[in-house]
Amino acid sequence: MTSDKKPVQLTARTVSGHVVANAPISGDFEATLTDTDGKPIVGRQITFYSTASGQRVGSATTDQSGIAKLNSGSKILDPVIVASTLTTGCEARFEGDDEYQAASAHAGTAVGV
Repeated sequence: MTSDKKPVQLTARTVSGHVVANAPISGDFEATLTDTDGKPIVGRQITFYSTASGQRVGSATTDQSGIAKLNSGSKILDPVIVASTLTTGCEARFEGDDEYQAASAHAGTAVGV
């Protein structure tokens, strides 16, 4: 039995974040989902996970450019998870659907103080 699902390309951008004294830790997570021709895939959920713990950081839906962006400041997230993710990076996952195959990608980190 062969799969009729289309393959996709998922790329994760380097996770950036800020650690400021007496302020919450914040992180920005971004991934781009395209088909094999580079055309954006719109309206699909991408979930971000901490590389260190495997815990879910949050999820976002791809926009008209196929980009899913998550800012930890816009979600209720455990700051410990955000901090560990800013240290080790994240994994972005698209679980697939009736039309497209699943995919995952890893992103490193860039933290500002």
